Amino acid sequence: MEVQAGEYIAVHRKPVWLGSSNFVFHAHTGVKDGKNEWEQLWGKAIAPDRVALCCIPFFLYDVALGDEVLLTPSNVLAEVVRRSGQITFRVWFGGQDAIRRQGVVREIEAMKPLMEWSSGNLLALSVPEIEAQRLADYLHLREKEGLL
Repeated sequence: MEVQAGEYIAVHRKPVWLGSSNFVFHAHTGVKDGKNEWEQLWGKAIAPDRVALCCIPFFLYDVALGDEVLLTPSNVLAEVVRRSGQITFRVWFGGQDAIRRQGVVREIEAMKPLMEWSSGNLLALSVPEIEAQRLADYLHLREKEGLL
C-alpha cells in the first residue's frame, strides 16, 4: 500500500527533532469515507529500510518519538523494531477559549514534555516512560474539569 493522489495526509509542520531528521515517510492511519488516510512522518535514516522517528505522532498509535521503524520499499511504516521508551499523549482543546487554553498550555510546558501542535486544537506530547504517569494524572484532572 502506498499514498495515492487525493488521499488525506496529515503533516508535521514543525517536527520536534527537525534538526536530526533527514527522511520523510508515511504511515497508514485508517480509512474514512472509502479513502485511505495517512500521516507524513519525519525521521532519521539509520539504514536503507530503517528510520528513527523525529516527530510526535498526531494520529498514529503504538509508535512514539525516537522509535526505530522498518519501512516498506515504498517508504511506508511497516513495524516498530525498537522502542525508544517515550510515551505519546494527545490533548484536544476544541471549544476552549484562548485564555483557558493558554493557562493549561503553560501548566503543561512547566512539566517539560516535548510538544508538537497539529492545529490550534490538537497538541501532541512526548515524555519518557518514567514521567508518563504524572502527565497522565494531570491531563485526566484537567479533562474532568472540562478544560480538555
